[in-house]
Amino acid sequence: MRTAVADGGRRVSVHLADQDRQALIVALSHLPGLAAEDTAVLPELTGLGAVTCGTDTAEDGRRVWAVLDL
Repeated sequence: MRTAVADGGRRVSVHLADQDRQALIVALSHLPGLAAEDTAVLPELTGLGAVTCGTDTAEDGRRVWAVLDL
């Protein structure tokens, strides 16, 4: 979530979902446009046990997501 907050938007959303004994966690910055690349966030998520993770930007801001085994 630190990466989404660093984009400088006024709000950050966190979304949670579960399926097949895995949890999906998504943080969205809500700041449109291209955000600066944060190369540290994905290794940090992997170090916390993420099975898979990623980051991308879209019209509604930067998304940072991770899938964790439950």
